[in-house]
Amino acid sequence: MMNKRFLTTIVLLLTTLSAAAIGPRLGLQARAGLTVADFSASAEGLSLSTRLGFHAAVAVPLSFGAVGVQPELMYMHNSMKVNGEKIRMTNVQLPVLFTLRLFKPLTLFVGPAFALSDNSYYRVAGERREFGNSTPTLTYMAGAAVRLNHLVLDCRLNGAFNKTDNHFEGIYPRIKSYRLLLSVGYAF
Repeated sequence: MMNKRFLTTIVLLLTTLSAAAIGPRLGLQARAGLTVADFSASAEGLSLSTRLGFHAAVAVPLSFGAVGVQPELMYMHNSMKVNGEKIRMTNVQLPVLFTLRLFKPLTLFVGPAFALSDNSYYRVAGERREFGNSTPTLTYMAGAAVRLNHLVLDCRLNGAFNKTDNHFEGIYPRIKSYRLLLSVGYAF
């Protein structure tokens, strides 16, 4: 057990030292892809079904060798049906991801995502009605990306720490959301 801890400490120390020796590298990425959402509600009498959505993002990765930080600006659009009514959800998030490049093409990342804007609504007889936030103010993202020259393939989970309070036709469900984001991008 002691040998494993010692080996792990040495590997982390070498990673940190190599990062400091290389110096910072700043990049730019643009990505777009599909969003598979899952919403769970705590209210009785609600029937939820989600639809496939899409997202687009711009990222500015800053790497110090194998470790780095990657702030992003991400737009997501999803929809779901609640008791047959279509709820349209759009939000803008600011993920700040901490990255670790394990091998040359593979990068793992994890970090918080801050909701900058959240707009969820539905229509009844042409009248627009607010549904409430589909995403809490603070969520998390974790995943992996593969970079092949300029091509970036990204897969991540966007999860919620807590539920949001919503309202739908006299029912007040608390909804918890998870999203699986699959995207393709270009690294400049």
